[in-house]
Amino acid sequence: MKSSLKQWRRLTLGLMLAWVLLFLALFSYFMESRVDDPQSAAALSYTDTRRLTSLQGNPRTIMTTHLGLATTATPSASSNTQQEQSQEENPSADPQPSPLSQEAYPYPDPQSLAAWSAFGTQDVGSRSASVSRSRERQEYNQDSPRQDEEEEEEVVGGEEEEDEEEADDGWRRKARYDDSDPDEYYVPRSKSVVHGLWKGSLSVGMLSPRLQRAMKDYLNNNKHGVTYRGRRRTQQSGQQVLCELKKGEKVRTLDGAEMPFSSLGWQKIVPALPLSQLYGPGFKTCAVVTSAGAMLHSRLGKEIDSHDAVLRFNTAPTKGYERDVGNKTTMRIINSQILVNPKHQFNTSSLYKNITLVAWDPAPYTLNLHKWYSNPDYNLFAPYVEYRMLFPAQPFYILHPKYIWQLWDVIQGNHLENIQPNPPSSGFIGILLMMSLCEEVHVYEYIPSLRQTDLCHYHERYYDAACTLGAYHPLLYEKKLIQRMNVGSEDDLKRKGRVTLPGFKNVHCEP
Repeated sequence: MKSSLKQWRRLTLGLMLAWVLLFLALFSYFMESRVDDPQSAAALSYTDTRRLTSLQGNPRTIMTTHLGLATTATPSASSNTQQEQSQEENPSADPQPSPLSQEAYPYPDPQSLAAWSAFGTQDVGSRSASVSRSRERQEYNQDSPRQDEEEEEEVVGGEEEEDEEEADDGWRRKARYDDSDPDEYYVPRSKSVVHGLWKGSLSVGMLSPRLQRAMKDYLNNNKHGVTYRGRRRTQQSGQQVLCELKKGEKVRTLDGAEMPFSSLGWQKIVPALPLSQLYGPGFKTCAVVTSAGAMLHSRLGKEIDSHDAVLRFNTAPTKGYERDVGNKTTMRIINSQILVNPKHQFNTSSLYKNITLVAWDPAPYTLNLHKWYSNPDYNLFAPYVEYRMLFPAQPFYILHPKYIWQLWDVIQGNHLENIQPNPPSSGFIGILLMMSLCEEVHVYEYIPSLRQTDLCHYHERYYDAACTLGAYHPLLYEKKLIQRMNVGSEDDLKRKGRVTLPGFKNVHCEP
């Protein structure tokens, strides 16, 4: 009896062991097949690429995915990336300073800034620079508290102001980032590129390969149907470019006199006084304050506020950053997304009150206003009418597409190589707008100073070289043209990031 029980026990244990081994074998086989299954990887890629925008969309989001900044590599990489991908603009009515406010950092000492002056001759692709910037980002992330999860990502650009939509299939096929090295993009030969901007000698070939490919993709897509047939005046001096701009299309906004707006009664909706006449004889000195991350620690607030008028962009705040960016705001240029996205609380936020507002939205290069009205990048028209009804006394304009594309023509006409067939950035539009209203214009950190950083905007935690060099917008070419017209000193450019431009009133041209 006992021997029989022992045999049954041995048999039972043997069967249990066999089942365990079989289970382990099946489990191992299943897991290996999942790892090797291309459909599984494709599903992951699709999930990530849902953040891509179309070629009309937010270029910052495009560059994040297109250039390999996926957020699914490892838990640590994911957490760091989420910290860097915060909201572009604070949706609250009264923005509070973020962890990037000036109080969160000590100001850089003069020796640190002086070290920049000797830079620019080393290997632009060096690993040491990459490691250094990576360490800088890690230290920053450790010092800054995490934002709420709902602030993980927003689709508003500072210089890149377009919509978030599903990417077309062609772009998705090109959005391969499995073998990406984020540092190759985060540190795109930064210091050498900045020196190239200072000298006006920067070329596309000096940019990172991924940024070059992104620019090429926009050229091939040509969403707005651009067909430039003008002359190429690549050897014009700064004075000649100034005269070309002065003689060109004047600042123009929608006046409600053209179809389809005239049939919709817009002549009674838009301000009665044109923007070019709003301030009478205009201003003597004006400041154009970009939202660049290099504005942090600049201590330029008092200087900026000393100007007669100050232009800011989109939802860039002043509260909490007064020492660096000042407090005065005379005019604010906003892209069409600001009006549409409820996170920005456009009708209630104090950011947009008691100032002049100028909105814009990309339109077809052919200036087909009917097509634009029926299919804008963002439908800014209904929110615009609503705002005008609520605040009829506040000056609020929409730039005419003809003015925007005329500025693009000037940029293209002064470069031999083809530029991105997309509208100029808000920064370039704002600079030219203030040159028409002011006798002298100071532009801050449009061309980076010694404080140059890949931090997109001073009020958010997001690193992207496209914010400085452009992917969607032809920023590289815009900045080269602005530097050509700069009459300020090299020291102003390096120390303050300040470009000085004469107002068109003070530009004297031959008849």
